[in-house]
Formats: sequence, structure tokens, C-alpha cells
Amino acid sequence: MNAIQRFYEFFENIVFPELRPYDRSTRDRLLREARDTPFDWIEWAGILAALGVVAMVTRYNVGGLGFIDRVFLAALNFLVAAVLLAVLISPLMIRRTKRGLRSKLR
Repeated sequence: MNAIQRFYEFFENIVFPELRPYDRSTRDRLLREARDTPFDWIEWAGILAALGVVAMVTRYNVGGLGFIDRVFLAALNFLVAAVLLAVLISPLMIRRTKRGLRSKLR
């Protein structure tokens, strides 16, 4: 098992402790099925709020900048927006997966 797989399993054990007794193939199947759980209204509201926050935070003005500067600023802004979305939306995705796991393990 390489370092990435060990880290993934360590993270999985912390976030989804209910999966500890299961072997790798069963864990993968349960997580795949749990991720098919539809979002509830709280998760949808959180995703929309996160999109709004990221849109407000990543606004910028390009007046007076050259083409290269605009392209660089747009690429940097895209990276910042992607990281912010990942940070803000990840807890909602984990919440949905945990809900799906609870329903699958009952």
C-alpha cells in the first residue's frame, strides 16, 4: 500500500468511522452507493450560499491592465475560486455521504 492509499484510508477512518469494520471492497461499494444519495434542502442551500460567497470574494477589476495581466489574474482568480469552493462545499458532500451510509448500514 503506497502513501496516498494509506492517507486516504486514514482520512476515511476519521470521517467515516462506521466503515472501520469493513474490508476495502465493501467500503468502496458502500461509499459508492452512499454518494448516490440525493442532496437535501440544507445541502442545496449551503451549496448556493457557498457559490454566492465565492462569487463575491473573487470579484476583481481589470481596468487598466494589459492582456497578459488579465489572463494571469483570471487564472489566479479561477484557482482561488476552485479552492474556496472545495473548502466550503466539502463538508456538505461529506454530510450527504454520511446520511447515505447511515441509511445503507441500517
